[in-house]
Amino acid sequence: MIFDGTEKIIGRGAQADVIEYQGYAYKIYKPSYPAEWIEFEKSQQEAVNRAGLSDVKYYDTDDLHIVKMDLVVGDVLEKKVREGFTGAFDILADAFRKIHSADPVRINMPRLSETAAITLSPEEKESLLPSIDRLSAKYKECICHLDMHFLNIMITDDKYNYTIIDWMNARIAPPVFDYARTHVILEEFAKDILPYYESVITPDMNKLELLPEDYAEAIKICYALRQHEK
Repeated sequence: MIFDGTEKIIGRGAQADVIEYQGYAYKIYKPSYPAEWIEFEKSQQEAVNRAGLSDVKYYDTDDLHIVKMDLVVGDVLEKKVREGFTGAFDILADAFRKIHSADPVRINMPRLSETAAITLSPEEKESLLPSIDRLSAKYKECICHLDMHFLNIMITDDKYNYTIIDWMNARIAPPVFDYARTHVILEEFAKDILPYYESVITPDMNKLELLPEDYAEAIKICYALRQHEK
């Protein structure tokens, strides 16, 4: 695919850049990035479209390493926080509720319990997979984003309507893993705001009857999975 020079960079990542071009966003992956992973990301987006969690659609191009996407106009929630916005955690909690209440039936999305073993060492599999299976059997499973933080929520207008982006890690799992995953990310990058995060999610976790000890166990699992991403 050839661009005419009017494109502009709107995002950079470890494996891909995102540009704005003629009213759309284009994700340009590195040539070394496996094409099958790109296809998986597209299938993930289609699943969340079907579940009513995102209106952003992906489109094929004539280059397997370039994906055309609907352009989300707005700012990441992290930018709004830096500008002084104080309602970020309320939006984060609302995003969790929206995702977890969506109907996971008839969507093509893998379960965490089926995919977690891929990156784990034999020792980790022995210690962690029984815990994943136990929690998955104990709690009702739902759609989980599993990478929820202020950079993956786009604020789209002055009324703070938002769009959730980056669904690559999404899985069918109990919501305790979604809360735990965000805890791990915040502990890594913004440890000082963890108390605010915990205070906002606690009422919803209580409504779901998620036990503190199971939350702690899920954090341990998510921490181990996170280490293999680095």
